[in-house]
Amino acid sequence: MATEQREYIRIRDKAIVRMAFLPASPLKEASFPLPLPDHFKLLSDIIANQAEEGTLLNAIESDSSATAKYLKIVNTKIESLAKLILSSHPDANKHTERKVSVSETGIDFYYPTPSPINNYVALNIVFLPNYLSFEVYAKVITCDALEDSKFELDPMYRYGLQFVNIEEQDKDKIARRIFHKQLEERRKQRLGQ
Repeated sequence: MATEQREYIRIRDKAIVRMAFLPASPLKEASFPLPLPDHFKLLSDIIANQAEEGTLLNAIESDSSATAKYLKIVNTKIESLAKLILSSHPDANKHTERKVSVSETGIDFYYPTPSPINNYVALNIVFLPNYLSFEVYAKVITCDALEDSKFELDPMYRYGLQFVNIEEQDKDKIARRIFHKQLEERRKQRLGQ
């Protein structure tokens, strides 16, 4: 029951979304057609291990708070270096930041290219500002043209995508991201921001 409820919790967030349209169902794909760039993989791998690191740091802190503080500082330095490497990468500014609405089962966002309903796409999703990323297949549930004057020259389409065959580790990444965003929102509400 709790897992089912968790799948429908949506948050608004910022992400880089890269999308490739597929000619057929992703079940027939031999390899993922839109590989995540190495510079995003590097930072994502560093970020992904934070949950496990937190548990270990708590255990270390009970034995030696000085050692735990030192390891937290080293971890912060490594993250800062990885973000610097990413920001100085030649492709870093080629990716468009998008506002998204995401849950464990799907994502909504605006995109400049239309797609027929029930088509499949390959996605790279990179949450900002921490660069937590993953690759996933999705099915196009909705693709509506926006009837807004600011989009007349550059049309935009509102996509509603349902994740297909999402790996459990990627669902966990989304769940952690949702949890952290909810905590952030509650903190802002308490501080009156």
